[in-house]
Amino acid sequence: MGNAKFYFYPSPSQTPYLATIDLGEGLAELYSDYDIDAQDGVSYTGRRYRTVGRVSEMVRVQRDRMISGEDKYRDLMTLQSHLDRGGSTALCSDADKSYATFLTHPAKAGDTVIRVSSNILRNIVGNKIVAANDYLMIETQNPAMVYQLVKVQSITATATAHGTITLTNPILYDFDTGVIGVRYYRFWPNLKRPANNLSANMISNERGFLFSLDVMLTPDYFQYFSNFLPVGNELGELTNAFGDAATSGADSVLASSGFISAEEVTNTSDIGTSLITEPTIEPKIAT
Repeated sequence: MGNAKFYFYPSPSQTPYLATIDLGEGLAELYSDYDIDAQDGVSYTGRRYRTVGRVSEMVRVQRDRMISGEDKYRDLMTLQSHLDRGGSTALCSDADKSYATFLTHPAKAGDTVIRVSSNILRNIVGNKIVAANDYLMIETQNPAMVYQLVKVQSITATATAHGTITLTNPILYDFDTGVIGVRYYRFWPNLKRPANNLSANMISNERGFLFSLDVMLTPDYFQYFSNFLPVGNELGELTNAFGDAATSGADSVLASSGFISAEEVTNTSDIGTSLITEPTIEPKIAT
């Protein structure tokens, strides 16, 4: 099992520089829950309706009494300076499984095989891939993000090539609209620190030589999904968007061109809110 690692591009900096913090060990505690923006309505007949807006995972990371404590303190305080100003970081509990990709074909309820692209962050984390018995998180975009945790039975995809993943449990939802992210469930490509946590240091110490990490982070989903696309305009039917992406070899869910004209996409949610997306010129894990 690999060590836990952080990856980030320190900002501000005129020259993109990839900084990596290898904790040299696993994490003591790593858990998450979900913050959900939802409202219920009740009709005069007593029927209940729910509108779900933003769904966001809250990730708490802890490592007590880190090895090489003062050196890790130096590195993590530098990361804190970056996060406190709104920067983002990638984190994986096991750096050997730092795998993030996307569906190259719609998945329907009952499917046990999904088609995926290569590891879209391999230039940052290296040629990492998951294996049998690993867990993956499948996620749609907000609003009303749909997510499902699945277990890998076998895999033909590689870090550098498209392929399939056979699951031990079937898909329970229709993942057939928009861009669908797939990642190792303890790998988050784009984490940011919520403003209400900035008053606490990420690192504490005992008697000046035992250093511990404790930080709450949350994904930036727009930045995460922008890694899959060279431009915005993410919404639309996958069957129309993919084209020959599965065989083109291009790292884009929109086939070789990686582009859909804004006139060809209706950016409207099921609650009637116009969704306006911004173009992403150069996908990366930090801004």
